[in-house]
Amino acid sequence: MSSPTSPEVLDVLWKDTWDRVKTAHSASTGQESALWRKAGRTTKANPEGEDETWWFSEGRSMLDSWVQFRTGQLGWSIWTTPDGKPAIEISMTPHMGDVPVQMGIDRVMVTPDGELVIVDLKTGKYTPSSDLQLALYAVGMEKTFGIRPKYGTYWMARSGTTSPLIDLDFYTKNMIEKIVGDFDRARKAALFIPNYNHCKMCGFKTECEWNKEGK
Repeated sequence: MSSPTSPEVLDVLWKDTWDRVKTAHSASTGQESALWRKAGRTTKANPEGEDETWWFSEGRSMLDSWVQFRTGQLGWSIWTTPDGKPAIEISMTPHMGDVPVQMGIDRVMVTPDGELVIVDLKTGKYTPSSDLQLALYAVGMEKTFGIRPKYGTYWMARSGTTSPLIDLDFYTKNMIEKIVGDFDRARKAALFIPNYNHCKMCGFKTECEWNKEGK
């Protein structure tokens, strides 16, 4: 019998997952899969940029990296939530003050020392510079489960490594609730400030007057 992590098993798993994601995405958006997530600079070796073909090939390599991380030397294991479920893609909608915030946490893991670590999976080129996403998740877990992880990290799929552990204790519930409240007031007042350096990845670029692509 093949190992669950053998190349043959992972090939089948990846192909099945890819096909299901393509079908679900096309059904929900009406968009052909060849058009989504096309990004990145073109090169001689990769003249089409990060298109569907690139993601299919590189995604399989990222799956290998994740398997190596999970079976590696860190010894981290998946945490079990108080309701007995593995902490994989946890969905929750805690209230930050008066604002309900829907969130999905990729993984919560336990170190050999018993510390909880929020692990956010990233497939992009760059490690996020902000801790706020992880801090928001930590407060969300505190509100939902009464348990707050001390640490967070980003797992970078392209390198197969985690960012340095981030101590999330600095961010209190009051701080996170204030930030969420400020965003909510700006949203209700229709105050949307464009981020001029992220046009390539923005889902609204075709409607935005600030879009620099093709200009």
